Amino acid sequence: MRQNLLVFVPQEGGKSSSVSYSMYACGVKKEKPEFSADGKSLCFKFDGNCVAVLFYYFSGFKRAYVVTGWDASASEMKSALPGVEGDLFILFAATGRDFRSLEYVIHFLTKYNEEMAFKLPLSFWFRLCALIQGRNAKRSSVLHLLHTTKEALDFYGRQNDTRAEVSA
Repeated sequence: MRQNLLVFVPQEGGKSSSVSYSMYACGVKKEKPEFSADGKSLCFKFDGNCVAVLFYYFSGFKRAYVVTGWDASASEMKSALPGVEGDLFILFAATGRDFRSLEYVIHFLTKYNEEMAFKLPLSFWFRLCALIQGRNAKRSSVLHLLHTTKEALDFYGRQNDTRAEVSA
């Protein structure tokens, strides 16, 4: 069983803010977000069995992580990130061009349903991250990956399966 992730997204605090980054997080939320006790951050609880994507914006660079909750029974390497409470497993880390590609792909995948893509299996996410890292994350490649993933077809329905049209 994977651990749930507790993500604290810092809110604008002006010049007196003690946090040196801003953050954007997306994934399957377990509860409605709430402000932390000190009111300086918004607290999101993400499902540890699903993937979450964390975008960090520092003053000189950007970094993104595709993460999931850490599974104590598996032989996964445990990691920690700023603003995240709980142990996590990092599937992919992105900077520069990979950051922009991941941002584009996440926007494309969440265009019609905000949470469906994050419920897809880890095998989908490993292949998607390999596409991004190999500079092949074009819209057609991402669509092909979606169409060859059984869970995505079950969600969208078999009538959207373009492979069935070709073989018929």
